Formats: sequence, structure tokens, C-alpha cells
Amino acid sequence: MLTQTVLFPELERRQSRCNGEEFSPMVIAEAPEVVRQMPTTTIEEKIAKAKTVLKWVMSRYSTAYSTSHGKDSSTTVGLALSAAAEMARDGIPVKPFVILTADTGVENSAIAALAHQEMGKITAWIERHGLPGSMHVAEPHLASTFAVSIIGGRAIPSMQGHKRDCTVDWKVEPLNRLRKALLGTNDLAAGRFTVSVTGVRSAESAVRANNLKKRAESDVDLVV
Repeated sequence: MLTQTVLFPELERRQSRCNGEEFSPMVIAEAPEVVRQMPTTTIEEKIAKAKTVLKWVMSRYSTAYSTSHGKDSSTTVGLALSAAAEMARDGIPVKPFVILTADTGVENSAIAALAHQEMGKITAWIERHGLPGSMHVAEPHLASTFAVSIIGGRAIPSMQGHKRDCTVDWKVEPLNRLRKALLGTNDLAAGRFTVSVTGVRSAESAVRANNLKKRAESDVDLVV
């Protein structure tokens, strides 16, 4: 059974039991009340609040952003880069951050070309504004690649709506390894950790909305 990705190794034992009612999310930091109360009626207000929250996070913690260059992750990365540029302009220190993407090796050539184009734009923005960030590409181990795992008899091709092994082997695990190599291991007890910022929509599906609720994911709190 697939389990929630462990972001904090020291809590792996508790997270390994994170199923059903046993899952107990823990808030480790909260945005200031003035930020929490910002209006979100119009799109402009939503953007302003999101960037304010990101500035609060990026001024205090190292951050990591995983992007597939799709709608949700691209929007999140765009907001973060904009917020960081405004912080640099205003003389507010930005903690180191990384933007990660996974090269599965099986993407459509047009999609792969788009990803490389977007990575170039991200790198150019970081350099233009002198930000303490960097763009990186994660790749699966050779044994986990499509050709080796299928031809070698370690796996069978997955069909839509069934297995998600490829998501773990080609994206989740490579991204986790790369994040750890770049920013080190989290030590929650000592207050040293990297905040993984994600962009998800509860309106995408009932399943996604339910998962977000169970994990208590928040736009104003840091939750583990």
C-alpha cells in the first residue's frame, strides 16, 4: 500500500501508521494573524495573500518546490519566484530554496522540450534577481527506468487508474533523494528543516479534497 511521502525522517515511525483515523497532522508553525485574515474574494486578493504567505515562509525557512510544469505546480513556482524577487527588491533576506523537476525518461518529446524551456526561464529569473535559489532535475535509478524494469522482468506496464508504482519510482523517490542531497536531512527537534511547498486544488476531485482534509494541508500553516 502506498503511504504518504515522509518529509521528516524523524517522524517516519508515526507517519508509517498514517492511515484512517490514526493519522494525526501536527502544525509546527502558523502564519501571523494579520496574514491569515487577508481577504481572498477577488483573484488579485488571492494572489496578494498567497505571495504574503510565501514571503513569511521564505524569510524563515529553506523551501523546496517540485514542479511538473503543469497548471498547479507552475502557478505555485511562479508565485514563489515573484514573492522572492519582491523580497530581494525590498532588502528582505530570502532563505535558500530549490526548484525540482523529475525527468522520467518517457515523456512526450514536446512535453520534454516545454519542460526544458520552462527550466531555462526559471534559472534566468533567479539570476536576474540575484536570488539564493537553483533549478535541478531528478532522474530515477537505472534499475527503475521503464526499459530496464520492464525488459528485465521487474515490473509490467501500468494502466491508467491502476498501479502508481511509476509515480513513486520515477518521481517521488528521485525528488526526495535530490532534495536531501541539496538541502540535507530534516531535524525537526532542532528546528532545522526544509518546507516543501505544493500547489493542489480541492476542486480537482472529491478524492483530492478528502485527502487534503485528512492531511490537514493548509495555505497558512506548516503541517507535518
